[in-house]
Amino acid sequence: MKDIANQLLETIKDYRKDDGISLDADHILSWANQFGGDAAFILNEVSHIIPQVYISKEKAKTLLEAHINELLKKFNYSTVTDFLINTEFLNMQESHKSQPAVLVILENYLNEKYGESYLKYSTYPKTNFVYFDDILASGSTIGNHLVTWLNLENQEGVKNSVNVLNDNYRLSVNLFCAHTWGHAFQKFRLMKTFEDKIDKKISWFWFYEIQNHAKWSNQSFNIAFPTDVQPQNVKTYLAALAAEKYEEYAYRKIGKPNKEEFFTSAENRTIYENIVLQKGLAIIEMIQGEIKPNLRPLGLINPSYKTFGLGTHFFTWRNIPNNSPLVFWWQVQGHNWQPLFPVANRG
Repeated sequence: MKDIANQLLETIKDYRKDDGISLDADHILSWANQFGGDAAFILNEVSHIIPQVYISKEKAKTLLEAHINELLKKFNYSTVTDFLINTEFLNMQESHKSQPAVLVILENYLNEKYGESYLKYSTYPKTNFVYFDDILASGSTIGNHLVTWLNLENQEGVKNSVNVLNDNYRLSVNLFCAHTWGHAFQKFRLMKTFEDKIDKKISWFWFYEIQNHAKWSNQSFNIAFPTDVQPQNVKTYLAALAAEKYEEYAYRKIGKPNKEEFFTSAENRTIYENIVLQKGLAIIEMIQGEIKPNLRPLGLINPSYKTFGLGTHFFTWRNIPNNSPLVFWWQVQGHNWQPLFPVANRG
């Protein structure tokens, strides 16, 4: 197990390094050993999954460069300077969230690669508006921000949505990762809030796709998504949830995905999903007092959804989403659980 822990460490060694966190192989082994007799299995499976879904700080720089190149092509600019003069990078999240962190990396990249700065042109009139973020999971944060921005008026008293619809403004959402289900929800939301044709006016770019839309065919389900072959405690938990929507999506259909490419095998997928589901339930049982309605064993989700959570497996150098299974990030004083990824800014 030590060799596997060392291999995994090579992938995640820069996790929260900027915050003074220093992971080591012993930390990884301590986390795995909480799974008892399943420790070796979990560690082996996680060491297979995480290299597929972990974005280091260096990789983030590479992806941002690719985003800029894509935007230059999409908006038909021959020079970065001309693009920056006409572009505002929206900064709508709180200072400790992912968007400001991504924008710092972007500014440093522009300085190093081009001797340029997007901040230098902040007072110039803009026609391009770019929303950067690391991940769209449920999409509620991004959706809220887009609705807010589209409802704002410019100095002439014209709403941004009108300018976007009339091709006076160009809006692009640029991500490292997006869930197909959450993305579909937000596209629908924007069309209902404004006009159907706004869907074709907003550009979306991402590099890693989590295919979790249970209604769509041929989804890879590169998440933790258990089948309905479950013991009574799981079924009792689901039945007791005070939620009404999407119970038909609580379980993965047996035999899906058509081809297993995320886990080491289809059989190991099922074993892994059941283990992290049970451990997530055990963590929730540690909670004294009220349990937040959006808290589920496989991660946070809209409280009205009668499911076990999104089961997201996507991690970055600075934090991991709360839509990930609890086993990865749960850290509460007095609870007997050590997370693999100690998280920031999460109560």
